Amino acid sequence: MGPAIRIPRVKPMAGMNWSRSCSESPVTWREEGSDVRVIPTGASRELEFVNRVGDRINEGIPPDEIIRLLYGELREFVPYDRIAALLTDRGLKRFSVLADETEAGPAAEKGSWEEISGRGLRKLLQYGRAAALNDLARFQAGLAPGDSMRRILARPAGAALVLPLRAGGSPIGAVFLLSPEPGAYRPPHEAILRSLVGRIAIEVEKSRLIDELQEKTEYLENILHSSGDAIIVFDLENRIRKWNEGARRMFGYEEHEVVGRSGSILVPEHEQITRETIRLRHLADSDGCLKDYECMRVTRDGRRIIVNMTSTILHDKQGRPMGHSLIARDVTHLRRLSEDLVRTQSLAAVGEMAATVAHEIKNPLAGISAAIQLLRRGMPERDRRRKIVGDVLDQVQRLDRTVRALLMFARPVKPRRHPVDLGESLAGAWRILSRQPQASGVRFALDGAAAIRVPGDPDLLRQVWINLFQNAIEAMPGGGEVSVRVTDGPRVRVEVRDTGVGMDTANVSKLFSPFFTTKTRGTGLGLSITRNIVEAHGGSILVESRRDQGTTVILEIAR
Repeated sequence: MGPAIRIPRVKPMAGMNWSRSCSESPVTWREEGSDVRVIPTGASRELEFVNRVGDRINEGIPPDEIIRLLYGELREFVPYDRIAALLTDRGLKRFSVLADETEAGPAAEKGSWEEISGRGLRKLLQYGRAAALNDLARFQAGLAPGDSMRRILARPAGAALVLPLRAGGSPIGAVFLLSPEPGAYRPPHEAILRSLVGRIAIEVEKSRLIDELQEKTEYLENILHSSGDAIIVFDLENRIRKWNEGARRMFGYEEHEVVGRSGSILVPEHEQITRETIRLRHLADSDGCLKDYECMRVTRDGRRIIVNMTSTILHDKQGRPMGHSLIARDVTHLRRLSEDLVRTQSLAAVGEMAATVAHEIKNPLAGISAAIQLLRRGMPERDRRRKIVGDVLDQVQRLDRTVRALLMFARPVKPRRHPVDLGESLAGAWRILSRQPQASGVRFALDGAAAIRVPGDPDLLRQVWINLFQNAIEAMPGGGEVSVRVTDGPRVRVEVRDTGVGMDTANVSKLFSPFFTTKTRGTGLGLSITRNIVEAHGGSILVESRRDQGTTVILEIAR
């Protein structure tokens, strides 16, 4: 007599002759609360087996391990030398081997999917009940040459017991027990497996759903990670929680460098002072989403970029806000192209007009200037009119400088390229300006320009530095410092900073517009000409300024 075991109350399974089994192999019953104490004999061993294997299945072991478990423990009750299991898709168009166990180990490669061909396998799956194929030779003789059942029954066998796996009333696969002996399977064999097959089906379907969920999750994660746009997720405290590859490429930070940090690291300092982030959050909170908002952001290396972003509030299952997502696209290049197109169109018209006006004014001015100088020479030194004539001559010369600037602005810039020593070019431009009285209280500092050469026109580049230095000097009437920093690379970067009065954002955006000036005696063409020269050298120019905190001009010149 075997050892006593404790199992829940059970009912005899369909197909088992409980009373007969008890008469041949009596059992002892003892009530203990909600359990029954059973001494297993005869058919009770089958119940013990079913419960023991069922408990293991309920532990959530993978479906292929369930088949191996059955192969190792079922032989006492059912004859077989091979157990195989397969899965099908929901349309019964394909199948995949889940497990195939024999004494020699796995008999077939699992995991790959094949088309279901022929009628044999499909009919067995659609039948929905256990099928005992006790004459396999006759069954196989009725199969078409390419039937999928031939692939499953490839090894010699005399009989097969086919147990369908179903979920929600639909077939999801089947378990095959194969014996070398024809006629090996009877109803009691199917009966002992019936409840186990139901549990196996549940685990297979659960495993399938988990795999599908994991596949969808990985698919969405792949989309999120591989997107060319920056996708960032923030929590309620504006800390970064998710950072995709697009964000890394756009801003330059690795994921581990930013996760957990405040999103303010991406916002320029002057925007942080204006509390832009809070304002945007309030806008998003009011509508749940903020679409196509353009703003300035800063990268890890300090570059300012223009981004078009969409921000969406995220909610938990109870509808409470849990953070927000941000999708950002770098539109700096597109914005500059758009601005360049508008600027080119307007400059073409302005340039044509400027060339015409300058040509019509230049010759009369030359005649006026010559006449005034002649009159001045004929006046006595003590004649009071000499000062008045001198003032008129100064104004004529000022007009002449304006006309020359107009002509330079109107003409296409064509640099004559030579290797230019940047350090010498910058220092030489400052020497020219340092002699004027306005520069007496201004300090000059040059850093990083040693041994850096760029291909360019020496005279045009000197004019660029003179324009920038002159603007800086005039922005510091009480004195200050002009500092120039040069950074070498594929594109040489030149930063000219002053400690002057600075400008507000509205004026900065107009600096390169022709004839715009904040000076009482300026022509408004200096920076426009400077920009034309820089772009003719394949470079770019950007101005950053804040009221009472100075101005920085950043140039990049192609090597």
